[in-house]
Amino acid sequence: MGKKIKENYRRLPLEKVYNARDLGGYAGKGKKPTRFHQFIRTDNLSEATLKDQEFLKNYGVTATLDLRGKEEAQQYPNPFQDDPEVEYINIPFITESIMDVRKIQTEGFYVPDFYQNLIDSHELVNEIMTFIAKQKGAVLFHCMAGKDRTGIVAMLLLGLCGVSRDDIAADYQVTRTYLEDYVDLHLREELKDLEHSKAEWMKKSYDYLIGKYQSFEQYFLEVGLSQKTIKKIRKKLIG
Repeated sequence: MGKKIKENYRRLPLEKVYNARDLGGYAGKGKKPTRFHQFIRTDNLSEATLKDQEFLKNYGVTATLDLRGKEEAQQYPNPFQDDPEVEYINIPFITESIMDVRKIQTEGFYVPDFYQNLIDSHELVNEIMTFIAKQKGAVLFHCMAGKDRTGIVAMLLLGLCGVSRDDIAADYQVTRTYLEDYVDLHLREELKDLEHSKAEWMKKSYDYLIGKYQSFEQYFLEVGLSQKTIKKIRKKLIG
């Protein structure tokens, strides 16, 4: 590992990872800013260069949470899975009703429905957040595009810290901008909408969670996390 990177980046300057962003710098509860160098959200890392990998480790990444399905993870290996300096875990954040949003072959797929299913996947969210709460260094979490599964985890973390609905939606929306020149999902014309990251989709997901669970903290309690674990996660991101 090289010299520690102290600078804060909203979008990390990587060569072959295009949607790598820090969750730091958003106004949270009491206008307190979320902390940099704690949570990094990215797209697929399989093409990350050695320089990219070193940058991420020097930025503080000590754990990688892979939200992809087993098949995706095998086909596009995460370069950190055999790195002794980074703890790697694969927790497929995929519902039974929609096994993989990237492989949907039926018409009429509605993205917010998929996101609501993810929100209601309590056992998976519990497993994800329990892993996160144990980490002392920066946690990098990702799926393929860094949009859907990654987007919901980012919403849950930011929402718990009191980041506004608009800021959460904006953080999600920028994915399309960063990926449109690099990623082609080869979707049929009637499914091309899936390549986007519309702010309204994340706002609907936010509203769904608040409408059903009243608050992010209550949601995490419903998921089965203890107050102690919730406090650890919040402290990690907002201090």
